[in-house]
Amino acid sequence: MDLFVYICISLFLCLLLFDKCSSQFEWITYDKIDEIMDRINSVNRDNCFHKQPNELILPEETVYQKPSIEMLKKDIIMRNRTQLLHVRNIAHRNALLYSYLFQRLFDFDEPGLTYILLHNAADVTAGGSMINGSGIYFDKDKYYPHWYKNFFNKTIPLFGPYAWRADDFYDAFNWKNEWTNHTIQQEDIGAGSNHQYTSRYNRDNEWYSKWLPDPIQDNQGKVRPDNFTISPSSLTVNNNNTNEKKHWQIPDEKKNDTANNSGDDDDDAIKKRKAVHIVQLLLAERMYKLHDVAETIEFYGPPHPEDPQGPTLWTRPYFDCGRSNKWIISAVSPIVDIYPRHTTYRHFQSMRNLAVAVTDIDFIMMDINQCSEIDQINIKSKQFNLFAGTDKCKPTTRCEPLFGFGFRRGGYQCLCRPGFRYPPYQDGPFKGYIIEKATQEEYANNFDCFKIELYQQYPQYFYPSSIELFAGRKRRSNDFNDDLSNRSIYNNLSKNFILPLFVDSIPKVNIIATLLTSSSSILKSSIHRISSFSSKLFIGHINDEHEDHIKKSRSKRFAYENPTRVASIMQQYNHLNHNPHLCEYMTEDKLTMPGDVLNDVNIQFESQARLALTLSHFLSSFYQIVNPAEDFPLRKVGFDLTDEQLIGEVLAAAGSDYKVVGVGIFFDRGKFRNYRLPYFGPYAFRMENDISRNYTVIDWAGLPDGYENEIWFRTMKARWATNADRSELTEYWLKLFIRADYAGNALVHHESGFPLYFYAPELKHGQWFPPTFQCSRNYALPRQWIITYAVPFFGLDVLEINLEFKGVIRIDTYLSYLDINQCSMPYYVPNAFKGSDRCDYQSTICEPLLGRGFRLGNYKCRCRPGYEYPFIDQNDFFNGNIMDIQWNILMSNSSRISSFDLLKCRIAIANSIKPISFILLLSSISFAISISR
Repeated sequence: MDLFVYICISLFLCLLLFDKCSSQFEWITYDKIDEIMDRINSVNRDNCFHKQPNELILPEETVYQKPSIEMLKKDIIMRNRTQLLHVRNIAHRNALLYSYLFQRLFDFDEPGLTYILLHNAADVTAGGSMINGSGIYFDKDKYYPHWYKNFFNKTIPLFGPYAWRADDFYDAFNWKNEWTNHTIQQEDIGAGSNHQYTSRYNRDNEWYSKWLPDPIQDNQGKVRPDNFTISPSSLTVNNNNTNEKKHWQIPDEKKNDTANNSGDDDDDAIKKRKAVHIVQLLLAERMYKLHDVAETIEFYGPPHPEDPQGPTLWTRPYFDCGRSNKWIISAVSPIVDIYPRHTTYRHFQSMRNLAVAVTDIDFIMMDINQCSEIDQINIKSKQFNLFAGTDKCKPTTRCEPLFGFGFRRGGYQCLCRPGFRYPPYQDGPFKGYIIEKATQEEYANNFDCFKIELYQQYPQYFYPSSIELFAGRKRRSNDFNDDLSNRSIYNNLSKNFILPLFVDSIPKVNIIATLLTSSSSILKSSIHRISSFSSKLFIGHINDEHEDHIKKSRSKRFAYENPTRVASIMQQYNHLNHNPHLCEYMTEDKLTMPGDVLNDVNIQFESQARLALTLSHFLSSFYQIVNPAEDFPLRKVGFDLTDEQLIGEVLAAAGSDYKVVGVGIFFDRGKFRNYRLPYFGPYAFRMENDISRNYTVIDWAGLPDGYENEIWFRTMKARWATNADRSELTEYWLKLFIRADYAGNALVHHESGFPLYFYAPELKHGQWFPPTFQCSRNYALPRQWIITYAVPFFGLDVLEINLEFKGVIRIDTYLSYLDINQCSMPYYVPNAFKGSDRCDYQSTICEPLLGRGFRLGNYKCRCRPGYEYPFIDQNDFFNGNIMDIQWNILMSNSSRISSFDLLKCRIAIANSIKPISFILLLSSISFAISISR
């Protein structure tokens, strides 16, 4: 008995050890996502200091489709990459701003310490979830801190103020003990312990090596010492200056002397070259009067967009150890200035990259693309994707990425390939997050598409046929609405007549009349005898009962009136686009579109709205925190903002985003005290509708009508001038740590207080205004269709107790970048174009196509569940452009023949090619031949 027990136990152990049992989720194998996730989870704030440098960096291929200038010109930036695009724009903006201010202003007029700290903090507070941190880092011994007392023409070893979003869960002022995202911590990375961010042993300074240290300069960047001693303020070129000896001409930026003499490669030569940015400055001579001649300013800045590397470079994802303690990725752009500044050795002076502007985004918040790259044409212009091919779509489906999933599985959907259809129970594509959770049995038996049989030839070429319409509408007849449903294209045959007519065509087609056109005279006489009989037999009794059904089932496609409102909007848009000079003869109503044209504008242009919000947060924090009456023992107090600093702000904002027409800061009467006029409104814009380096800045107060009576200014002032209550705004807290001395041996709290706080608006406090055509009578402003977003900014009153309305930030974007959604929506959604699609609502569903701009036809008609795409054209939907074109042909009185009624899906599992027409035709011919005998 004991032996039997031992044998049973041994057999049981053998079965248990050697039998390979698989779990229901074991079909999901270990892939690149699991590998990267393991590396992310292995690092935290406690052990990051003990990790090797390669363990704190992820491969560059983990971030797919990083925005670049080359990409912006020809590719569509989808919504899952707008976060990266905003980070790139902010980094480029900061580089433009400081390059302009450092070269334009004298030392004591440059931005002070508090200016830089608040500017970095505003990037983070206004960026929302798009930005995790922002800062500027100077090269070793390259920064001149004029804000130190008795400190002139001297540099400090390192200076790198960096702001990031801090965890305020346990802070005393956060009485709710909830993470608010409204607390910003900022430190001077060049001071205190572990401050050597220029060292190659630093674990997270890849952004430093992107542009710094600057290589040996070529002759193009050197200042010519022939005429006079150059100071940073001498980089301006004034057209009114008649003294040719003091007119400094910037050499040709495209000339590179070192590329031929030094033997360096082309990449180094391009990196040495500094791009020249040109600004036309037109200020107000007095109220409502601009100067007659504009001042031309030239300054060196980030590389030109036409350069191969572009103005912004990207780092690999890395762990921000000791600060935000997150996995982040940074956009880096160079800051250019003259170095050394004040010296008698003029041959040493040259334009160099003295610092970098760095902006970060949380790596976990970015979407990944699990789909395989199948476009062999554009694959060379895109970067390699580490996660490509990790989707679980089956061979009968194709993968499409989704937006808003971040770094996790399932951010895709599986659509049927051309030639396949969804199962009758499946409503739309298979979602990736559902597939990833399926068991092995569920995955094996589901998520497949069925093959489509009995294809039809796609109608391409149509000619007028001889098929008659019994209730056809004559040209210019008055019964347009009564017989419009009979104006169908069932009388249209394809060039290669290989398909019979549809059943729906029976009430409208006279088969006998068709035979008369191609039959012999004997056959015609025979057919005439049965024409009336066949018409009554096969058509007469069907026509009445089908006509109402056709109007009901196709009521959307056979609309009883043209969409006059949509047509008038597009006609108004195209008319002024092609003839902008005609705006001078139009009234204000003709230059403004309805407000419901701006459907989805707050999502599509969120990045541009946050750019204006960044300026609002900076000005609000500056006017609430900086007190010129304060006095500190070591450094100077921050002074009021100057007009040149504000001009630099709007100039950098307008030059950083290719979708922006212009950006302006508009003060209320008397609120900008550091100016000679009661109103001050610098507005920067680009004259060309393209990414360029030529900018124009005007003072809007010098225009003939000013800006105080503009609708966007009056609306914001009426809302906030008497109701600037703290309870309606958002409170932000700042933990600022600055260097204790010149050498930066330690970090101390900011002298004005710790922590500091200010009140600023959010996106919801601003307002989008209807599209208008900006018609400047004197061509001072670009004549474009624009969309305006305005947001207020606030400061302390004279008593420094209450908040008061200071002015408005305005940003204008191109209307041409706004996508139109023509699909149906609920009645309460304001959209001027909703329901204007031409999809067959019985068999198809309308889906908008994003990234195509302000044009009609940017949608597709996808088959509903239970229907299938019938044509053999390697597609699975009907293009909206083709639908609109065929509809216009159908509704016109031209001799062109439309294929509109063929552009619909057919019922699945059943053959939609009906043989009734063939049977009718053969029976008629047989009957006619028998009679003729």
